[in-house]
Amino acid sequence: AELVTKAGLVNLDFADIRAVMGNGGVALIGVGESDTENRAVEAVEKAIQNPLLDVDISGANGALINVSGGQDMTLEEARKVVETISVRLDEDARIIWGAQISDDLEGTIRVMLIVTGVKSSQIMAGGSEPKKDKEMEDELGIEFVD
Repeated sequence: AELVTKAGLVNLDFADIRAVMGNGGVALIGVGESDTENRAVEAVEKAIQNPLLDVDISGANGALINVSGGQDMTLEEARKVVETISVRLDEDARIIWGAQISDDLEGTIRVMLIVTGVKSSQIMAGGSEPKKDKEMEDELGIEFVD
């Protein structure tokens, strides 16, 4: 909701979300925040990597990226966020990005993203059957029942 309700330097709207997610397949929604020296790249890594999900964004077909920061955020940092994500996606991927300045994020960059067309062994798409093999049962510590 924050993507479309808050005004920004470069606005995103519902049409942007539809453009990226329409027929996009399995999607990852992530949020990352960092206040370190390398905050742009670190915020992206935190948004992409989730310890609870095994998701691969390489070759993904779309991304909606929103970069938020304080008055100290630079255009170079926003560009670095978009570039860090785009090099991992398919070369023909649709990428739409926006930027917002928020006084409460002084010294911090927050990245909110939606990446479509991701691959995951944990997520089924389009009614497909999950992989039911001994390796997955052992890894998860559960037994599949038909």
